[in-house]
Amino acid sequence: MKMLLHPRIADKGRQRLCETYPDHEFILLAENEDPLPYAGEIEATFSVVTDEFIRAAPHLKWIQVLSAGINNYPLDLIIDRGILLTNAAGNYGPNMADHTMAFILMFSRDIDRVRRELRTDGWPVNKRTPDPGELTGQTLLIVGLGGIGLGTARRAAAFGMRILATRHHSDRPVPDFVEAVHPPNALHELLPGADWVAVCVPHTPDTVDLIQDPEFARMKPNARILCTTRGGIINTEALMRALDNGQIAGAGLDVTDPEPLPMDHPLWNYDNVIITPHTSGYAASANQRLEDLVVENTGRYLSGRPLRNQVNFDLRY
Repeated sequence: MKMLLHPRIADKGRQRLCETYPDHEFILLAENEDPLPYAGEIEATFSVVTDEFIRAAPHLKWIQVLSAGINNYPLDLIIDRGILLTNAAGNYGPNMADHTMAFILMFSRDIDRVRRELRTDGWPVNKRTPDPGELTGQTLLIVGLGGIGLGTARRAAAFGMRILATRHHSDRPVPDFVEAVHPPNALHELLPGADWVAVCVPHTPDTVDLIQDPEFARMKPNARILCTTRGGIINTEALMRALDNGQIAGAGLDVTDPEPLPMDHPLWNYDNVIITPHTSGYAASANQRLEDLVVENTGRYLSGRPLRNQVNFDLRY
């Protein structure tokens, strides 16, 4: 087998693959190197997923991608070709859960405003009390209790927060740190009671614009919404209307729509919106988990065993 590797895995990952599976060839692309010259002989790729490459690769049977989300890939072509697609679901969950809690703590302790004012106005004579200032007893609604949602719930519970959640899989057990899990269609019923709403669902046709005007209208005026998964799940125009109308108190976004967010976009003008540039999954530990996944799945593929994280094309994740 010949496998083409995206530079993200680095030479360390390639060396590990070569040592583990010495009878097979692993080609590491250089940064910005054109993959097309390799297409004719490649059976598997690590995150080389363009429409052009797939069409030029007649022997391609398996694609392992470095992301958990798959909405940016040519899924119809992959399905038509019968190519196996595996993602990195679960790989970045701990880091994204940490990032979500960082947003919550920054809002709860008013850290972003305090830092700004301290730099411009100096040490304050009269110090304002942050709202809420303490997380114990606050209600966190997790929209999508998958890997990221579970990690967020576990961390939030350690701060004494009350956890409610939605998820599709009603047959799965409810963790002891979650008060109740509801079906997705209970979202409107749950929003009025939430102090914080963490949007943790993947981007699929069913979750595009999941949060828009009707959802914001049901939220508390002192509630904040958070998202680290994908832009487009929260409707940006509806979010700005909710902020302008005082329907919610703020938003923490690691993902936006559009993305990258243009520097002249009005969303930058809100002091009660904290934006980071889709970095919530980045960590050395996540890189190591990704390398481990590629090595393990390569062994599974070569031996004909089921692959980890094989994408369900009906669910689109």
